[in-house]
Amino acid sequence: MEKNEGASYNPVEFSWKQFWESLFYENFPPGIFSPLIALLIERSLSRAWYVCQNRGICPMSTKYNSLGFIISCWLFFFPGSWLLTSALFISLFSQANVITNIDISLVIIAFICLFMRRIIVSVKYGYFSPEIYHKLSKPAPEWDGDKTRRQLVTWGWSKPRDYPGLLEDELTISMNNNDVSLRDISFTLNLSTAEFFQKKENNSRFAATTEFTEKNQVSAAFLLTEILKSVYEKNPLLKSNESSMNIMTFSFALILPAIALYFSYSYGLEFFGSSVASKFVGVGTLIGLFLCHQLLLFGLLCRFDYNRRSSALKILGDLIQYPGVKKSHIYPDDLELIEMKENIFIDLENRSNVFSWTVTRRVLKTFGEAFYERIQGYTSILFLFSLICVGILNLLFWGAFEHHISTIIVLICIICSIAFVSLRAISSAIKLQNLSEMHKDRLRRIIFMLEEQSANSNSETNIANKENSSSVRALLQQADESLGYYELVYKPVMLLGYPASRRLIGSFLGIFFTGLVLALEGFSGSGISYDTHGWFLR
Repeated sequence: MEKNEGASYNPVEFSWKQFWESLFYENFPPGIFSPLIALLIERSLSRAWYVCQNRGICPMSTKYNSLGFIISCWLFFFPGSWLLTSALFISLFSQANVITNIDISLVIIAFICLFMRRIIVSVKYGYFSPEIYHKLSKPAPEWDGDKTRRQLVTWGWSKPRDYPGLLEDELTISMNNNDVSLRDISFTLNLSTAEFFQKKENNSRFAATTEFTEKNQVSAAFLLTEILKSVYEKNPLLKSNESSMNIMTFSFALILPAIALYFSYSYGLEFFGSSVASKFVGVGTLIGLFLCHQLLLFGLLCRFDYNRRSSALKILGDLIQYPGVKKSHIYPDDLELIEMKENIFIDLENRSNVFSWTVTRRVLKTFGEAFYERIQGYTSILFLFSLICVGILNLLFWGAFEHHISTIIVLICIICSIAFVSLRAISSAIKLQNLSEMHKDRLRRIIFMLEEQSANSNSETNIANKENSSSVRALLQQADESLGYYELVYKPVMLLGYPASRRLIGSFLGIFFTGLVLALEGFSGSGISYDTHGWFLR
């Protein structure tokens, strides 16, 4: 089979070198010290300039980023980072009387929120292919703002309909990485279904009919593209899900700073203090708490992506189970098909369909693999972050460190929110992993039925059918073994280094709730109390 041009042939691998370089870029104040870090790492003034533009750590040219992005960076994001970093250093290293009414623990928590976001960004760069990572130090049009947005989970991958060709590009990469071309592979369907797909072609990059297809056949590349578009672009629930995520993140962005302010003032405490340093630290802390909403957004996007992958994989799996899938499931935006009861069915008693379905499923499983690996990493990082917050809560109670009650409320709010979205994402990841077992079961049922048919086909007229059935069974067994090894042993859905399973989420919940119970025991057992201004009494 011919390979597709213009894509990587290497499987996605995490680069620790790219991760650590990116972490250095992210953790030095943007626009001030990060350009110096770029110059130190790149050892070239021109390369450092391009890195600063392409990474957005010192954006100045509209060749690489939009004017709105540049203005927002210099007016909000960069000053916010400077303020929060400065607030942390002032809180940790200044004398006690320099800042008043500000809980150092709250400042540290706000900075940890920003630091975890920087780790997530660094993980993104860690999963860039070496070719793409190298382009970050190249001038436009080798790399620009549009290419950056297409690589972002929060932009291109969450809304591929706004980035034409993104799905096809990722599908091409997946085919190349699996060393197959779905253009040259076809599904044999009934004639009316094949003609239905041929009418739906609409100038797709992957045609429904090729030189290798017959009248009742459709290219596997075309069918898989239509399935992906039905889930990633045409699904009517996408906009409602996006609206829900926006409402949740916007609310969370306002709630955390509001909690810190409310509980401070309700105890008669001036949150911003009386000194200039206190006001400086107060503003920086609120900015850090505001930016925590981005962690919540990543958690929501992780679950969103797992669900989309599950939907696409479920459609492909349902196609082989009689009576198949309704046409409206693949074309949910076609109102005429909603009332129709016509189904699409792929008969795996046809040997060529067994081969096509197995290869297509493998390509679908690795579709958007760079995003897929990042999503798994983000899910693990967010759950670890919730455990870190539980650990801080235990430290404050058991260690009897000075703190304000507003810090405890903020911490509990972060723990509940981030743990909730990360655990939901883990549940969706487990659901995705369970589809592998479900599809293996369907293959084995087909093998079982073919075995029985073969045993009962002893007449001379059925000798040819018996031989064909034996051939199909052998290929189905190979498909079953390949699916089981690749998706259950070699590359299952991984969370914190472990395959996603029901036992895994049980372990996670056990660790999480044990930490909360210990914190509660530390609070009640240590006899903690607060004064009239909400400060911890030793």
